[in-house]
Amino acid sequence: MFSEKIRQLTLLLEKQELEAPNGIVSVQLYSELFAAYLYRNDLSNARFLWKRIPPSIKAGHAELEQMYKVYQCLWNNDTAGFYKVINYDWSKHVSELMFELKDKIQQETINLIGRAYSSIFENVFAEMTNQTPDMIAELCKSQNWEIIDGPHPRLIVPKHPAADKPLVVSSEDQLQKLTDFVSFLEN
Repeated sequence: MFSEKIRQLTLLLEKQELEAPNGIVSVQLYSELFAAYLYRNDLSNARFLWKRIPPSIKAGHAELEQMYKVYQCLWNNDTAGFYKVINYDWSKHVSELMFELKDKIQQETINLIGRAYSSIFENVFAEMTNQTPDMIAELCKSQNWEIIDGPHPRLIVPKHPAADKPLVVSSEDQLQKLTDFVSFLEN
């Protein structure tokens, strides 16, 4: 799975940073680690990495500064700004990660809209998901969502996913677990 690969990459890069002479590593390692933190939504570690990067390295590399803008949008939950700053000509060592990050954020936003909204205007949906009207129509059809025809902006009515049934535990089972726990603590 891609997320497991990124987790392992993060551990490897962190180890390399810790073992680096003088604690300073290459710009490539900083940018890969920063991108991995962003993908994993580990914004706290991304923030502290940004603070650890020497100012001389930050100032000379537009890609790192662009990643920081992506971080700021994620931190501030600014999806419209995120889609503006993520569209950048990333170097080959982080381009796949940044593409996957964009796709991940887009899918998470679509899933959130499906769960949270009873209806949403097409223009708001387009801004939140960075989709064109044709893409929206196709997405709504694939999700079995309804688009109400009318003047622009049209109204989208998401179908809420079926809720998982809560696990029902009898009172006797709960009482038995509590008794076992108290007995364990006393002994």
